[in-house]
Amino acid sequence: MNEQKCWQLIEAARWKLDHSYKRISNEWSELSDDNFKTLKEFIHSKAGLLSRTYQDAWLGRDGGPGIDVSDDSWSDLVYDVVGRGEEFYNTVTVEQLREIADNCDYEESFCYCCQK
Repeated sequence: MNEQKCWQLIEAARWKLDHSYKRISNEWSELSDDNFKTLKEFIHSKAGLLSRTYQDAWLGRDGGPGIDVSDDSWSDLVYDVVGRGEEFYNTVTVEQLREIADNCDYEESFCYCCQK
């Protein structure tokens, strides 16, 4: 399974519709073990990359005010961004992350969808 197929599965899950990791996990449980593993690794890698990319902004080490979330909430936030799909993920900015955090416009936690 390639990156595009992973993004298609994420977008088809419609995370922002209801934030139901149980629903999504059930849908993804239909995948073969290999495809599920690939998707899970893809999601974790994208969240990890996003976290590392914006870590200095989150902690206020980039000269900005920081992004006011705890460690656990930071994880929830970056996974939520992955759950919103490829276009949002690829275009998200520090300002958007800060706005999402300030408005509590994220849910716990898209990574729970990766349980089979």
